[in-house]
Amino acid sequence: MVAERIEKFTIDHLDDCAHLFMSAFNAEPWNDKYTLDTAKKQLAWHLKVPGCVGLVSVKEGMVVAFAIGYREPTDVGDVFHLNIFCVRPEAQRTGVGSRLLWNLEERLRDTGVRTVYLGTRKGTPAEYFYEKHGYATSAEDIEMSHDLENPQRG
Repeated sequence: MVAERIEKFTIDHLDDCAHLFMSAFNAEPWNDKYTLDTAKKQLAWHLKVPGCVGLVSVKEGMVVAFAIGYREPTDVGDVFHLNIFCVRPEAQRTGVGSRLLWNLEERLRDTGVRTVYLGTRKGTPAEYFYEKHGYATSAEDIEMSHDLENPQRG
C-alpha cells in the first residue's frame, strides 16, 4: 500500500489542484462552470491572501485532496475560514478527506486557532461529511448574498 503524504499547499501544487477543483466542482451537486484558467486564478489568489493555510494530500505522486483558507485575528482569538475543501471523486469515502481535515484542524489548533468557519450547500454529501466531523449549523449566524446582476431594492 502506497503511503499518503499531507503537505503544505504551495504554488507547485497549483496545476494539480486546479484540475481537481475544476473536475470536482463542475460535477453534481455543484454544477459550477470552472475552466482550468478560472480554477487556477482562484487558487493562486488564495495562496496570496494574508493568513493563507493550505494542505494537500498526495498519494502515488497525485494530489487526491486539498484544503485551503485563511486565518483571521478576531477579538476572541484567531479563527480560520475554510474556503475550499476538495477530494477526488474516486477517493471519496476512503478516509482521505477525514485524514486531511483532522490534520488541518490539528495544525490550526497547534497555532492557536480557536474556531473553523465554512460554508456549504444544504442537503449535499459535503454537509453530512462536516456534520460527521463535529461541525454544526450556527443558530446565530446566516450566510447572505446579493446578486449584483439582478438587484432587488426594497
